[in-house]
Amino acid sequence: MDTLVPRRLRIAVFAASLVLPALAAQAGNANYYQQFGGTAGMRSLVDAFINRVVADPRISAYLTHTNIPALKAALTVQFCHLEGGNCAFSLNMHAVHANLGVTQAAFNALANDLYITMDRRMIPVAAQNNLLAKLASMEPQIVTR
Repeated sequence: MDTLVPRRLRIAVFAASLVLPALAAQAGNANYYQQFGGTAGMRSLVDAFINRVVADPRISAYLTHTNIPALKAALTVQFCHLEGGNCAFSLNMHAVHANLGVTQAAFNALANDLYITMDRRMIPVAAQNNLLAKLASMEPQIVTR
């Protein structure tokens, strides 16, 4: 319950970044990457995030047959790429998620888990919102049900 107000604020910022793509286009610089702590920070964030997802009964079933170390490695590279680090990421999100039957509720739960993880790690809000906005833009490729 203590995250309800910040979550609502983030949803508003999230929506604004989708409506104003020029803001999101300016955001992917190396400064955000450094605010996440560079490679080590990204790796640590993803590790904590996926551990939270695995323990989340709302969405843990999606990871039943997943190679967790490979998922963590791929997400670390993806987040690094999205936040302006020197990481090449080329996986097609639609292809990766096509057979998972991801619902809107599951997508939202995943975003909530990421928000909680970033907030507890005291990632600056602008850097959090930048990553969340970029991931939100992938929703049509991920939500299939």
